[in-house]
Amino acid sequence: MNVFEGINLNTMQFIGPIIILFINMILTAFIFNLLFSWLPKKLYNFLLGPAALFGAYIWAIPMNMGFYDLFK
Repeated sequence: MNVFEGINLNTMQFIGPIIILFINMILTAFIFNLLFSWLPKKLYNFLLGPAALFGAYIWAIPMNMGFYDLFK
């Protein structure tokens, strides 16, 4: 029983923005590493997650402004 038989999705519409999200979060974490590698290990690990989430926030603003239309 295939529940999604009649649903057709354009996968390229989803793949492009997700790749950009992944790259953006990696770059934000890398910049965080360059700037704050001198912090103690526990504090560095604690702040690394919010730094990556900040990268997701940076990605979400242009996507909300219509940037996702580029991938249609």
